[in-house]
Amino acid sequence: MSEISDIVKGLRENNRLKQREVADYLGISQQAYSYYELDKRELPARHVVNLAKLYNVSTDYILGIEPDFAGSYDLTSKYIQDISLKDMLWNLKKLNKVNRQEAVKYLAYLNNTQSKQTQVPKPSTASKNE
Repeated sequence: MSEISDIVKGLRENNRLKQREVADYLGISQQAYSYYELDKRELPARHVVNLAKLYNVSTDYILGIEPDFAGSYDLTSKYIQDISLKDMLWNLKKLNKVNRQEAVKYLAYLNNTQSKQTQVPKPSTASKNE
């Protein structure tokens, strides 16, 4: 199998879609779509573009040019000190609904205050009579 057919099949399976659903999205038959996954037919550029939109990935990812799609993260890598993103998500998931909402509000607050702290002051307009 070509790398493209593997990528397209993997994206479909990861998004828990059936071949029929993707084929309907592309406006083709399920059999025609299955030929792309089986590497019996070359995937046309218009379908590459539409699949990138469907899965929210770049066309470069589908074509095998980029190793990871935009927005993908290694959840097991260390994020802060010895804590991984997976650990952070797991701890957030263990909170009750009210505390999760409060945590999200607090993150929004921190992001807002951080963006205000890092804003570059606008230069003042000097008088043209100087």
